[in-house]
Amino acid sequence: MARMSKKKKMEMLDVARDEERNRIIKLLTEDDNFTPSLEPLIENYLDAFIIYKTMFDEWKADGFAATKMHKNKAGATNEMKHPLAQQVETWNDKKNKMLDALGMTNKGKSVQKTPKNAGNIQSDEPKDELAAHRNKWRKTQ
Repeated sequence: MARMSKKKKMEMLDVARDEERNRIIKLLTEDDNFTPSLEPLIENYLDAFIIYKTMFDEWKADGFAATKMHKNKAGATNEMKHPLAQQVETWNDKKNKMLDALGMTNKGKSVQKTPKNAGNIQSDEPKDELAAHRNKWRKTQ
């Protein structure tokens, strides 16, 4: 794989950032959740996205190696977890937390009930369990 110049990488990251920004804003506006006050959160997310993408692309170029050989001061060679794998995992977690802050995870969204499960849905009307218990025992006497 040919090496890219730094300028070319920066241009590609700028394009990816713009595409991700448009995608996030589109998703937020479709859900009627977009407000201008979310701009700082979106910018923080985009910064984390760029760092994640950079680390992921470097790790991909290394062939997604899970481990890396390391030579210590004493001259012994040891196998260690690949640093880019750790960084990709860390930045992915940060990205997900920022998406959660933007309200874009399923955690905060209400689950729509399907008609198939309509019989299993409990009604919102309060049950008087004590009265039902009393009636059960009064009828048997």
